[in-house]
Amino acid sequence: MKDVTPILQSLGLLDSEIRTYLAALENGPGTVLEIAKQTKLSRQATYVAIEMLTERGLMSSLLRGKKRFYVAEPPAKLLAYAKRRDAETHDRVRDLEAMVPELELRMGGERPVVRVFEGKEGLQAIIEDMRLTKFHASSEIADLEALYKVLTADDLKGMRAELKRRGVKIRGLYAGVPAPKVVDTERFFLPKEYFGFKADIGVYGNKIEMLTFEGKMYSVIIESEPLAKTLQILFDLAMRGSRELPKG
Repeated sequence: MKDVTPILQSLGLLDSEIRTYLAALENGPGTVLEIAKQTKLSRQATYVAIEMLTERGLMSSLLRGKKRFYVAEPPAKLLAYAKRRDAETHDRVRDLEAMVPELELRMGGERPVVRVFEGKEGLQAIIEDMRLTKFHASSEIADLEALYKVLTADDLKGMRAELKRRGVKIRGLYAGVPAPKVVDTERFFLPKEYFGFKADIGVYGNKIEMLTFEGKMYSVIIESEPLAKTLQILFDLAMRGSRELPKG
């Protein structure tokens, strides 16, 4: 017969729990002392194993006179427990998969210089990074029409509230119709011949963000003080040349 121990270990059962369950399954109802003798575990270890197995729904107890006996639940219950574990693990993996972009943004130590994400989850990861990063000012150029087709006001609400709370000032060159101001923003609006570039490029702190709003939608963060300073200079020059553009 195939050894079932590795399978039970993969379900999270400890060695003491496995020995206790199998002993009770093979020998029928028994007292703690009887099960301890069968498994060669201490009485205390047997108590703990029985308690854990009972919580998992794999053992139960009954009274015979003044003695309490412990009994293993049928293998069908073990299979049902395995299926529950599998479903829970699948849900946790799915939740963790969704959180990976945000977790990568929080990495310490030797952090990568460039991070690339795909899809709306990547956009939301960068929004969250902006919410968490400490900076006093930001500059950007954005296609608002394309942006608002992908991101809703609720998607941006948390970041905007945090930037407003910190008094962050944002300067921007925008194509399209803007939403009402929430954050302190100096806005310049591009002529229609510049509409339709479907992207956003900005600088905040020592980071550069680049977003695309069509196709797979790629999102990029570059964390580099020299590159951030260089892009900031370009934005400074662009803003000086934008004084004749409509403001809002």
